[in-house]
Amino acid sequence: MIASTRANLVTLITAPTVWALHFLVCYVTASAYCAKTMADARVFTGTSWPDITVARAVIAAATVLALGIIALCLRQAWGHWRSGDVDPPFDEPSFEGRQGFLGFSTILLCGLSIIGVIFVALPAIFIGDCR
Repeated sequence: MIASTRANLVTLITAPTVWALHFLVCYVTASAYCAKTMADARVFTGTSWPDITVARAVIAAATVLALGIIALCLRQAWGHWRSGDVDPPFDEPSFEGRQGFLGFSTILLCGLSIIGVIFVALPAIFIGDCR
């Protein structure tokens, strides 16, 4: 993400896009890892389910990266929201009003995306095997 002096639709959709990509990476990693380890094990006794430590590490790295990118987006959106002389509600048909609205909307989407990324990563914390 390139820091710019103006808010635009690209800055608005960056955080939800990162959230969607994080979702994809996490679920593809978990499903591919479990499918491979289940195929390799072939015969299971009642307690020998494959461990998902490697998948957990990949999901943790993807989560840290996603939260970092969203934090950068949030910092940029905060600057767009606080710049200018227009106060909320941003309903004036002016450049400053649009910048304030896009900045505030991006802040809200960043907050939602942070919550989404955390909730996508939670199963990796609580689930210990491929059952």
